[in-house]
Amino acid sequence: MRLDEQRLGHGLDDLGEFALIDRIVALLGDAAARDIVVPSGDDAAAWTTAEGLAVATIDALVEGNHFRRDTMSMADVGWRAVAANVSDLAAMGAEPRYLLVATLLGPDATVEDLDGLARGIAESCIAHGVRVAGGDIVRAATSGLSIAAYGRARATTDDIPALLRRGGARIGDRVAVSGAVGAASAGLALIEAGRADEPRAADLVHAHRRPVGRVALGRAAVAAGVRCGIDVSDGLLQDLGHIARRSHVGIEVALAQVPVHAAAVELLGAEAALDLALGGGEDFELLLTGERDTLVRLESRDLPVTLIGRVVAEHPGEVIAWAEDGSVYEPPRRGWDQTRHRGDGDR
Repeated sequence: MRLDEQRLGHGLDDLGEFALIDRIVALLGDAAARDIVVPSGDDAAAWTTAEGLAVATIDALVEGNHFRRDTMSMADVGWRAVAANVSDLAAMGAEPRYLLVATLLGPDATVEDLDGLARGIAESCIAHGVRVAGGDIVRAATSGLSIAAYGRARATTDDIPALLRRGGARIGDRVAVSGAVGAASAGLALIEAGRADEPRAADLVHAHRRPVGRVALGRAAVAAGVRCGIDVSDGLLQDLGHIARRSHVGIEVALAQVPVHAAAVELLGAEAALDLALGGGEDFELLLTGERDTLVRLESRDLPVTLIGRVVAEHPGEVIAWAEDGSVYEPPRRGWDQTRHRGDGDR
């Protein structure tokens, strides 16, 4: 369960996303499934079936909160909605299979908008190897998409599910991230600055509008014995914080090792590119913790996996970013809280 509303009533803003989720689960009481393999609180829920583990997640994109018409097409919105949900399954190490899609059409939505959404959904489904099994379509106060994604994972015989979990980090683990982080938020920054057509901007703009969930890496990580992971949706430091709190460990990151996209450095400057890498979010790369040699072996010719830090016993629940001079670095923001950042565009 993830709470993600564009407008919340008086008093709710102060709680934050995860406190609100905990509150809802508590109020649900016996109506909340707590006896399944993975209950509320991770990237996806999971339960046992005769064929193995069923894995499911749900997410929403709302106009004015997660996307704007002046920064992306409706086809891009359809693509990203699929990618965001598939990425949650990838972050569990699951194999995505089917989607249920609820489409909200705002008062200004047109047939052309609907056609664009459908085309983007279809293109993203093909790219991610999933199919739409059904859904709903309604008129609403604003346009958006809500997608439920369903997948499967292998069950084991030793009562340890073959899944990546936020609570699976262990002291002594190394921390790794796939790809180059900060590309998506750098792309948005360039679009908003009217610089999307500049040389070297194309890859960054594409990363914002058409991200890809790292399904193959998630499955390879599980097969290699990795048991802790999360996708970079809220921001690298904030998402590592989710792991630190759930695993009751501390995490330390070496800024010099963080893989920042070269085009972002060239176009926005080194400091701005690093800040976007640490707190921009929506890259949908995977963060993993595990043994060093295991993580290194996950790197492929097409997708780099970079060691950026370690799991420690000190400062449990906290993430510290170390600069090269040995000082602690605090970026302008560590990431996004889905209940507090709203009304300002693509979040």
